[in-house]
Amino acid sequence: MDRPSSEETPTPGAASLPAGLTGLTTAEARQRLEKFGPNRIGAPSALDKVREWLWSVADPMALMLLVGGSVYMALGERREGAVLLLAVVPVLAIDVLMEMRSRRALKSLALAVAPKARVIRDGIERELPTEELVPGDLMIIGEGDVLHADATIRWAANLSVDESHLSGEAEPQLKSADVARAQSVFAGSRVLTGHGYAEVTATGERTRYGQLARLTQESVTGATPLQEKIARMTVRFLGVALVAAVALFLIRWAGGAPPDQAFLSAISLAMSAVPEEFVLVFTLFLSVCAWRLSRHNVLVRRLTSVETLGSTTEICLDKTGTLTRGSFSLQVHQVLDPNTSEQDLLEAAVLACEPHPADPMERAILEHCQEHGIDVPRLHQRWLLAFDYPFDPVGKHMSHIWQLRDGRCEAGTRTRIVAKGALEGVLTHCRLAPGERERAEAANRELAAAGIRVLAVASRWGSANVEDPLDGFSGMREQDERDLTLHGLVGFQDPLRPEAAQAVRECQAAGIKLKLVTGDHLLTAHAVAEAAGIAHRDDRIQTADAIDGLSGKPLRDLIAHTAIFARAQPEQKYVIVDALRAAGEIVAMTGDGINDAPALRRAHIGVAMGRRGTAVAREASDLVLLDDNFSSLVVAIREGRRVFADIQSAFLYLVGFKTMVVGLALVAPLLGLPILLLPVDLVWLELIVHPVSALVFDTGVGSPALMRRPPRSPAAPIISFWPAVRSVLSGALVAAGTLWLYHERLSRGVAYARGAAMTVVIAGSILLVAAEMASNPNRQRTRIPLGPRFWLVCVPLTASLPLLMAIRPAASLLGIDLIGPFDFAIALLIAVLAVGWRAVFRGER
Repeated sequence: MDRPSSEETPTPGAASLPAGLTGLTTAEARQRLEKFGPNRIGAPSALDKVREWLWSVADPMALMLLVGGSVYMALGERREGAVLLLAVVPVLAIDVLMEMRSRRALKSLALAVAPKARVIRDGIERELPTEELVPGDLMIIGEGDVLHADATIRWAANLSVDESHLSGEAEPQLKSADVARAQSVFAGSRVLTGHGYAEVTATGERTRYGQLARLTQESVTGATPLQEKIARMTVRFLGVALVAAVALFLIRWAGGAPPDQAFLSAISLAMSAVPEEFVLVFTLFLSVCAWRLSRHNVLVRRLTSVETLGSTTEICLDKTGTLTRGSFSLQVHQVLDPNTSEQDLLEAAVLACEPHPADPMERAILEHCQEHGIDVPRLHQRWLLAFDYPFDPVGKHMSHIWQLRDGRCEAGTRTRIVAKGALEGVLTHCRLAPGERERAEAANRELAAAGIRVLAVASRWGSANVEDPLDGFSGMREQDERDLTLHGLVGFQDPLRPEAAQAVRECQAAGIKLKLVTGDHLLTAHAVAEAAGIAHRDDRIQTADAIDGLSGKPLRDLIAHTAIFARAQPEQKYVIVDALRAAGEIVAMTGDGINDAPALRRAHIGVAMGRRGTAVAREASDLVLLDDNFSSLVVAIREGRRVFADIQSAFLYLVGFKTMVVGLALVAPLLGLPILLLPVDLVWLELIVHPVSALVFDTGVGSPALMRRPPRSPAAPIISFWPAVRSVLSGALVAAGTLWLYHERLSRGVAYARGAAMTVVIAGSILLVAAEMASNPNRQRTRIPLGPRFWLVCVPLTASLPLLMAIRPAASLLGIDLIGPFDFAIALLIAVLAVGWRAVFRGER
């Protein structure tokens, strides 16, 4: 194979820019941004944005008001028609306010999860949104990055790129900074290995990819189970509303009412009974919850994943950086070869790293060796990095080929290959004396049992040859890494995060099972699981290769009863997630690498790391943990449970409210009573139900009790049978009490009777809110009963009734009269009796 020539290979960063490379200044970048425009493909036009906004606030209620108002006007009912048409304004205003709240939440999230690029600006490394990339920018690229502009390679080390989206070729494309070939990389490509610098040549629509399609976007996903359930529930309620409207039309027409009046009554009932609030509440609550999660270092890439969090039953998590800090310190080095000195081991450890490493473990090695007498800069002056083999995910090791600088074109030139990685992988490439493997494995077990992450270091020399300075290395990895000498071990400590144990306890108390799926040694994984408190059986700890060759029930049983999988490969992680899904579990999976993407996509909730995670892993995920912290994921699960409890409360209130309204509109004419709910009265009630359902039930805080309950079954309905029965019964009792009082006060006039009836309706509606909030398992006991939102929204709504009764033009419009104190007290008593029984029979959700 061709070996790319290499100067000393700095890890990308402004502090170690290769000679001849400079970035733009901020002023130059600003001028070019004005000239070339943002780095976007297919940005929506202003007209598209207006259409999208209009569609988002196109409330079915507002549309029905427009239709109903027009019909009333056409039939000569000008006052009622004008009221319905004017009511469109406050209804739409409420919708616009809610839409703005949702959009503000999602806009901040969109900015946070927007892809970023690393560039050199003003001589320092900066991270900025890819929309701000301009031609001439010096981009820093590395393994796992997705490129968002066309560029020319200016410097590269072991760089390979996946360009299959353009060429259709699955083979990785090697890239170098060979000026003669002027190699380029293109927008939409993925960096598979290596790192380097690339100068941006084209952005936005001018990229090669821009001529074909938009940059990689979030994939269109089907409806989630909860969305499907809400759709089915909405369709059922819509069917009930339409049947009730047709029934009312027939009842009134059969009772002697003119067809136009019967038709208007049916339209009025349909307006009040259509369940458009269900979708509004669902979308609003999820978007606001996602915004709240962003303040806890959790970014939601797919909004619908929030509702799945509350059902999570299994979490497959990595160790490094998730349970642990991800900050390595080299604690111990141990020589194993009798012909290797301590200095030889440390020198080999230095040469097993990049000269200017970005990897935290490699930085820890260089610092440790420098502290123990190795002159690292001088060693790098003596040796030239000629070639490096990338990390082998199977053998879990990597290697570098070095060349002595002094006299490299003369006889006596020496070359050396140095490898480091997991002991098992390195040993397969070593020439071992009798008993050497056993001694090495025993030393490895002893360190791993103490929770230390262990790397083995090995090397061999190549022969000298003036003709070929790399003689002794064949250009084939298997050949180059043969017959290595095992020098010794280096061990790292990665401390457990102080909050990890509490997060583990909280998850397990909530009925969520944890599986530690890591690439570390089995004993290291066991030690970390013990320290974190992950429940497990010591006799059921496995290396991930135990699942190889298994399928069906044996595979599912093994995975179900094992809490620790060590030495896990990416494809094994996928198998574990797939088996858990097949067993009916709701799975969350954490990952950070390119190869973790399939498992992240397969999991119900893919969770990528924000600091360590590659761009590919983040694109495949539903959530991104900005701090790589497991406790942040626990916060997200708690929020998922909270928002579902709030949605349930809002839905149950709507069920009771709709039952009450439909009952009043349908039963009154059946009993031969004058129409109780006029169109303007229904509009009044609609203006009540919109803000109440969308604002009051969003508690915003999670009760600790939520994490002491088992996960919600994904097969369970949104609202269970008995809670739904309680809500329907409450609404029916309010309607019955209203009809009784209406009938009893008709002797004092229809307007007076309607005023008494509306008092029961308004009071009953507010008490329905209080009843559902009181039964919400998420509600915390506070000094202000039911929370401040309840009082801020419901007190003005309650006060609106006597106020409108006292204002004669308003009372005349609503068809009501001011009622006496005694009847006011009777109305309140009826409402209390109709709903108050639930204080005794609360039951479970």
